[in-house]
Amino acid sequence: MYYFLSYFHVQSISPGARIQYVVPTGNFGDVLAGYYAKRMGLPMDKLVVATNSNDILARFWKTGRYERVESDPEAAVATANGASDGKQSVVVKETLSPAMDILVSSNFERLLWYLAYEAEGGGVDAACAVVDGWMKSVKSNGRVEVPQKVLEISRRDFIAERVSDDQVRLL
Repeated sequence: MYYFLSYFHVQSISPGARIQYVVPTGNFGDVLAGYYAKRMGLPMDKLVVATNSNDILARFWKTGRYERVESDPEAAVATANGASDGKQSVVVKETLSPAMDILVSSNFERLLWYLAYEAEGGGVDAACAVVDGWMKSVKSNGRVEVPQKVLEISRRDFIAERVSDDQVRLL
């Protein structure tokens, strides 16, 4: 709801202004809500997915690979809390933004479903099967690479950037 509220507030101050939302994300829920708002017709530019050093989502939008690998192995610590389901033992880096210290975001799987649905064109069951295969690959192999068409569809609505602890300190 705050996407709509903020949009109408900005429009009351500056009619016609274009809005882009930058959303710090860990489990992907807030930015997914922005995606839903956009799909419901709220006029906005791309949603910016802001990540910290646990940058699985930023790497996804750059490469199309969704993989559980640490970007800074020397500073990483092993934890079972790096996955949103708390079951997978993964490597997560402790940062100044602990709500973002997540590698596998359960809400991101929901976006993958919409992307698969649109890219595959085979309906609900086909999208479910595709995403199920992708997530099984993530759980068993620690990674999946989505088809280029899926990545291109995702880039229509999203961009992603990684912010380090040093950059956070400057804010």
